[in-house]
Amino acid sequence: MTARGWVVVFAATIVIGCGESSDGSGGIARPVTTFNGVPYGATCDGDASCGGQQDSCCLGGKCSAEGWCSPKCESDQDCPDGFYCIDHSGTRCFSACEDDRDCPTDFICEEKSGHRTCRFK
Repeated sequence: MTARGWVVVFAATIVIGCGESSDGSGGIARPVTTFNGVPYGATCDGDASCGGQQDSCCLGGKCSAEGWCSPKCESDQDCPDGFYCIDHSGTRCFSACEDDRDCPTDFICEEKSGHRTCRFK
């Protein structure tokens, strides 16, 4: 095969491998931001994974079965930059988004509490 032929094969491979995940979400990594000693957005299996603050590991529901660090909040000021205090049967900090492509796999971007944030499907 000629050099030009290899370039075409390589370019086609890149194009096929790019794009959204099949579920419509961006399939990106969950954003993690450390704020007040808590790794907001990091996966967790209990409060100890989130700096030990009581009820800081959000499990199930809009947070996902995998769980992620997001202590309860009263206002947006309780959340790090790029997160908003959203009421999903109790207020927690959820990561901001413009559309589904900004969210991890199995999460969608939705309007809630005056902000667009990622939540588990």
